[in-house]
Order: sequence, then C-alpha cells, then structure tokens
Amino acid sequence: MKKLLLIFVPLLLLSLQAFAQNKVINGICLDNRNKPIRDVGIYSIDSTILAVTNKDGLFSLINSKPGDTIYASHMSYDNMTYVIDNENYNKRIVLKLSQSAVTLPEVEIQGNVPHVAYDNKVVSVKDFEINEKGIYLLAQRRRNNALLHLNFACDTLTELKISPDYYNIFKDVYGEMHIVSEKDVWQVGHKTYKDKVFDMELLYHSSLNEFLTVFQNIACATDSLLIGGQYFFFDQEIYYYYFNIGGNRQPHVLHHCVNQEGRDYIFFAFKYRWGFPPQSGNLFFKPTYDPIFAYDNKIYLFSFDEDKTFVFNNLGEVVNEYPLTFHKYRHWNGKMKPIKKWGKKVLLDWATGKFYTIFEDAGVTTIKRVNLETGTAENVYTISGFAFVENIRIYNGKVYFLYKNDNTRNSRLYEVSIE
Repeated sequence: MKKLLLIFVPLLLLSLQAFAQNKVINGICLDNRNKPIRDVGIYSIDSTILAVTNKDGLFSLINSKPGDTIYASHMSYDNMTYVIDNENYNKRIVLKLSQSAVTLPEVEIQGNVPHVAYDNKVVSVKDFEINEKGIYLLAQRRRNNALLHLNFACDTLTELKISPDYYNIFKDVYGEMHIVSEKDVWQVGHKTYKDKVFDMELLYHSSLNEFLTVFQNIACATDSLLIGGQYFFFDQEIYYYYFNIGGNRQPHVLHHCVNQEGRDYIFFAFKYRWGFPPQSGNLFFKPTYDPIFAYDNKIYLFSFDEDKTFVFNNLGEVVNEYPLTFHKYRHWNGKMKPIKKWGKKVLLDWATGKFYTIFEDAGVTTIKRVNLETGTAENVYTISGFAFVENIRIYNGKVYFLYKNDNTRNSRLYEVSIE
C-alpha cells in the first residue's frame, strides 16, 4: 500500500504540473531601456485579443500552445511578432518593443487632431448627415432653427428656416435626406439649373406613421433589389429578404440570422417560475446586431451571430463568405466571447467603400478599419481628448462627429482625417 501511494503522489504532481503548463504562459513587455510597458495588447495572428499588459508590463496567456503566433501592439511602439515554443512553459516570454519609427512630429500631430468643422459658436447642431452633395445639419439658434447645406469645406451653400420641432435628419437607402419631427416628415430636395444645385426646398410631406410604414423595415437597396429586414422572437432573430425592383411583389429570403444565446436565455426564462433567471441579465432586451449594406451593386451582411461576412451579388446570391473575428476574444475557458469594448457599430464610408468599426473605452472612441477577407480590424484613429462623442459618420477618409466642449454646451460639428 505504501508503494502504491508513493507511485500515485508523483503521478498526481506530474499531472497537475502538466495541467498548469498547458493552461498558462506568462510574459512581459519591455522597451529598449528594459522598462515595462503597460496597456500593450497581445493578439493572436487573426487579431483576436488574448491579453493586455498591466502596469508592470506583465501578461498571461491561457490555452495558448507551442506553434501559436502572437503579436504585441501599442500605439507608441512597433508591432512585434512571437512564436510560442515549449520552453515558454518554464520561462517567461520577454517581448522588447521598439519605439515607433512612424511617430509624427508635434506639429503634424496637432494638425491631425479633431477640429471644429462648422465654426459658429451661437449654433448648436442637433443632428447631421452626409451624402455626395455635401453635409446637411440641423442648426439650433436662439431665435430660429434652420436646415443648412454645407459643402465639404464646411462653407454654407444654402439654408432653410424650419420649425424647432424637427430634431432628426434621416438618410434613406437611396441617399435622400428627410427631416423628422414627432409628428411628420419632409423630404429635402434641391432646385437645379443646368446641373447646378442651389436652393433647398421641402418636397414631399407625410405623417411620421406613414413614413415609418414605408421605411422602418427597409435595410438597403441595389439597382435591382430592395432589401428588407424584420425581427422575430424578442428581436433575437432577424430575417433579411429582398424584392426584385420592377418585378413581382413576392419577397425572397436572403438570410436568416439567429442569436442562439439570447434565444436560450428567453427559453429558460419562460420555464423559470419566478420570472427571468438571475444570470440572464437584460441580454435579450437588446436586438441582435447583424447589419447589412449595399454598395457598388453588392450586398454585405455582417452576421456577428455566425461570425461570418456574406457578400451577395445583384441577384441575391452568395458570391463570397469570409470569417468575422474582430468582435471577439478568447476567454479563459477557451471559448470565444464578445469584446465588451466593441461598440456594436459598423460604418461604411460611402465615398471609398471601406468599412469601419468602433471600440469604446471609458468614453474614448477608437476607429478601426475592417478587413473583409480576414475578418480582422486594425486601428486607424483614436479620438483622444473627446470623451463620449456622438453621431459618428465617416466620409471620404474623414470622421465627423458632434461634441459639447464649451461653456455654452452647444453641440458642434468636428472633423478629422483618418486616411
């Protein structure tokens, strides 16, 4: 019995040691003076975030194994790639990062900070939208409100006095502008002469209920297809369907997206005697987010519930299918979990056709460019010094947003180049 016990104990210790080795790999990030670097992101080769260094530059990797490639990323340093080997189970990974060689001089940095695009301190911008004709914004003044049409240098081309009841500018799937109140909607048009656009005018009027009946389920459109979307099962499922423009009115299913986790929570909630289960939180009160866009006669569906991007042609047929990974990270239990800092937002630059996404940390917004083929996203700009910006739009490589930063508390329109 003693011999058996002596044999069992070493085997148990070896098993525990092997288990620990397979689960955790430790590392540190240092600069060229061997000082620790905090807030370095450690990513897998597909840009999934694995860890972030603490104030001592330390990080830990769970479920990583020999042969895995990782890289360290920080705004002030060059990225560094490292391949994990067997020795890393017994010794700490040391990543020495070099100061970024592309750091801009101070003058250039100051030139690339957000600045006021429409510089009028007595005007508070209630809302704005952009299309190929320019920038439209709702300007609130002390004595009157107006709809302004600006060019891309933010010079006022024309203005139209409107009621202060109009609080929102809605851009439909064809790029046309509408001003919206709690009761009615007007479409915004332009007078033209020899292909030149000048004074604005309000063209078509409808009640808000009539307008919502027409537009609330329309997602996007191509030259030949009109794409609609409708939620089901407590907004945890969404069906995208299409109609052939000029054809019959028969809807055709384009794609069906399901938030399986949300559906499961709701299912168990119905079985729970005293209401919703404590662990469910308010997950299923939020609609599933699977946005769809039409650009250059193609349709792009970001199905975050399936971790895939689908590209459809002008006939509604799938022509490409790509992985989608930038919104998740590998949890300590080995499962992929949504990144909490991801703002659940995909933006399309309608001038260039590039897609962007947003990450938010303590009110600071970071904009990342989406690589459709790999499903990853890379940092292009952090709007530092402007906490909790509103109404972000991207057009022709520039970011536009609203921000309140003076004593008047007026919302002002800012812009910054990111490309």
